[in-house]
Amino acid sequence: MAICGSSRRGFMVGMGATVLTVSRRSALAAPTFKTVEQGVLTLANSNEMPMIAMEDGKLIGSDAEIITTIAKKLGLGVKSAQMEWSATVQSVKSGRADVMLGNMGWTPARAQALLITDAIYYAGTFVCMKQDKPFTNNFTVNDVKGRSIGTVTGFTIVPEMKKLPGVGEVKLYDNSDGCVRDVVAGRLDFAVLDGPLVDYLILKNPNWNLKQVPIVADPAFPQLTSKQHTVMGMNQENFDLFDAVNAGVKWMWQTKQNAELMRKYGISNPDYLVAPEKNPRIGVDRDAAGNVIGPGAHTAKDFSSLFT
Repeated sequence: MAICGSSRRGFMVGMGATVLTVSRRSALAAPTFKTVEQGVLTLANSNEMPMIAMEDGKLIGSDAEIITTIAKKLGLGVKSAQMEWSATVQSVKSGRADVMLGNMGWTPARAQALLITDAIYYAGTFVCMKQDKPFTNNFTVNDVKGRSIGTVTGFTIVPEMKKLPGVGEVKLYDNSDGCVRDVVAGRLDFAVLDGPLVDYLILKNPNWNLKQVPIVADPAFPQLTSKQHTVMGMNQENFDLFDAVNAGVKWMWQTKQNAELMRKYGISNPDYLVAPEKNPRIGVDRDAAGNVIGPGAHTAKDFSSLFT
């Protein structure tokens, strides 16, 4: 049983000069935006499903379709610039790409380096298990008592996982493939991996009889139970392009298109659309009213008329 892909935190692709382009559409009402390549958004990404990848010359994936839909409204095409994940921030900062995306989690450090859009969804921690396990809407840290749980060696959640109350066994794997394989075979009760990736694997392999259940936030286990703002990053000097794309993100939420596009790739749990109780961005790159502050602070232009 082979699994195509692995966690974005551990999965890297070779950085190269190959850039693939998808078709452009123009919108007469849209102004001209400054982009790396005229009329095209260049997307820095690590080519990982279900967020973004190329298939038969076309961009696919949840995050890819979200930005492509927004770009069309701005009269822009889209182009993939595939690289190591570690190179994406600098690629946008230096002007070699317009947008960084692909299950990109907001962090204070990224907010210092880039202009960060509003969240396109919220990726929390999910627990992968067999469908016959007696958990449906949520899972708590206490539910691990007497059971085995696994993840990938090197993930930041490992130290907290080892401290779970009454945990039977913590198993570490070289990659997501082996971890999921053991859940399917019944050798492992639970796995905590990259949620969207496992959702996609479940979509593509229904015979595995797996499900994912969101874990309830617990302040004693912040790494294991926290929820990230999944966002897109842009150059701090390109205010107009950022404001226009961010207006598109707001439009995605208003029309619920983000949820629709995510469902195409198996990312269907309603928990992805629920913001964490506390917004870590306030005081860093947003004020309480949602205005941009910090290194990229500016008075936002209103581009909402392009999204009607």
